[in-house]
Amino acid sequence: MVPLILVFGFSVETSVAQNSSLAKFDEANNLLETDDYRQALAAYKSISHQNISGGLFLNMAISYVQLDSLGKAKYYFLKARQFDETRERAEDGLQFVESRFSRQSAVLPKLPWERFFDWLGTQISVTNLLGLGLLLLNLGVCAYVGTWFFAYFRKPMRYGGIGIAAISLLIILSSFYLKHLQNRYSSAVMIHQQASVLEQPENEATMVSQAYEGYTFTVDHARSRNEQGWSYVRMSNGLYGWVPTDNIMVL
Repeated sequence: MVPLILVFGFSVETSVAQNSSLAKFDEANNLLETDDYRQALAAYKSISHQNISGGLFLNMAISYVQLDSLGKAKYYFLKARQFDETRERAEDGLQFVESRFSRQSAVLPKLPWERFFDWLGTQISVTNLLGLGLLLLNLGVCAYVGTWFFAYFRKPMRYGGIGIAAISLLIILSSFYLKHLQNRYSSAVMIHQQASVLEQPENEATMVSQAYEGYTFTVDHARSRNEQGWSYVRMSNGLYGWVPTDNIMVL
């Protein structure tokens, strides 16, 4: 699996990196090929703030797999999965990594409205949703104004315009709510071997549950903002609590 992903990383990245970043990426790939994984990661990280691509994240994930840092490998495979060109190989990598975790977390199914807004965010996006709402709003207004000029169609145009405007407002409100969700909540991956999830953001607090490497959380940034060094999370089994921020990586 690793060689296949590495070759793919070469092909997609050459169209993304520029100038010195391309040279740095090539250097990192050479280090990865010669099994110098720590130096390869250092090189990848040095350009990760300048160039973001699926190939870059994919090769970083491969490096962490070889270093047996499976939590970080899972994090970067999840990042690579967000790109069309690396989605399939990232899925293969995730399956491989998940099979190597010694402990698996119970996962509660998401509520229907959560699945709906997840789908909106991934398939449509806030920008497209807002654009659609504004377009429909203009169409609704135009239809309503048209009743002044087309007396024969006045009634259907009036009700049609009002209906389209109402739908557009619902879509616009949904786009704002989706933006709020995306700003407030983020997914995160546990990168330490284990950590306690606590009732309060302090080491002496009562333990809610135990989390292990590879567990995924939903981080509430609004609750976490005022507690330096701590993150308020929802575990995949539905429990809530606090974990040290340096134990997780936020997507």
